[in-house]
Amino acid sequence: MADILSQDEIDLLLGSVTTGTVDTIKREEQEGEQKVSVYDFRRPERVSKEQLKGLQSIFESFARELTIVLPPYFRTIVRVDLVSIDQLTYDEFILAISRPTCLIVVNMSPLDGAGILELSPTAVFPIIDRVLGGKGKIIPELRELTEIEERIIGRIVDMMLNCLKRAWEQVIELNARVESIESDPLIVQIVAGSEMTVLVSYEIHVGENTGTINFCIPLMVLNPLLDQILKMAHYAHRVSPEEAEMTRIMLLKLLLNANIKMDTILGKVKVEMNDLLQLKKGDVLVLNRNVEEPIIVEIEGLPKLKGTIGRRGEEMALRISSIIRDEKNPENFL
Repeated sequence: MADILSQDEIDLLLGSVTTGTVDTIKREEQEGEQKVSVYDFRRPERVSKEQLKGLQSIFESFARELTIVLPPYFRTIVRVDLVSIDQLTYDEFILAISRPTCLIVVNMSPLDGAGILELSPTAVFPIIDRVLGGKGKIIPELRELTEIEERIIGRIVDMMLNCLKRAWEQVIELNARVESIESDPLIVQIVAGSEMTVLVSYEIHVGENTGTINFCIPLMVLNPLLDQILKMAHYAHRVSPEEAEMTRIMLLKLLLNANIKMDTILGKVKVEMNDLLQLKKGDVLVLNRNVEEPIIVEIEGLPKLKGTIGRRGEEMALRISSIIRDEKNPENFL
């Protein structure tokens, strides 16, 4: 039972109500203790920090894939670095893009919707120049891509989307494809201007030139995957040291059992095509290496060992005499 008011307390309460002087000090103090946080309804933050960590892991993997795949095709050093992951409206993204630029509308199948891959002029023209056999120069004045240049970029983007597929394979089997290539951002409208998007920004270094790559994905496209990405982020953080060590040992065993190509180079010789065509059984070729010099052993095309050849029983054999160390990293063998 609650405490029963005395007659004096009842009279005091009735008098206060009649005169309108009810004490509100405690109520005002309680209201003053409430915490107020700023919230911009024009830019609602819909992706949690944990989900952003999961997305960051995926898009960092995408950058690593590009760094591996692109250099052989461009015949130069290529490095792709993740710069930031932001949340902003689609209008804010479109209005911040320079004109003209290279915008690739990417169908995000099996997800419902599309994203935009933007290659800045400082990235796209050096890429085109490298593919066409140049040194990767930047043009002095910005312009739209020609039809031939669009075809070249289409092939490059197909390679990039294959890298994107591998980066997302832990979450979804992505079958992204190019829908169109545009130069004017104002004519590309994949969602309403007020829709929130996730903008992933990269820096791409092609030789001595640096450009930017922006990947804009509407939040409505990513929504079906956010819970799964959150679980993936939690799992990544909860791996114990014991599990990490077991994973390292397992990977080491797989590497130790991997097949590698080993070539024993007895020597080399240059022969003119006319002489090569006239070679017949019994002809002798003089190699560029003395018989007393050590034999070079190449592993996956790189010189790694020195040795001498001989016989062991009825079989040819090679005795390893020394290891060829990398001058930059003398501790590394492979």
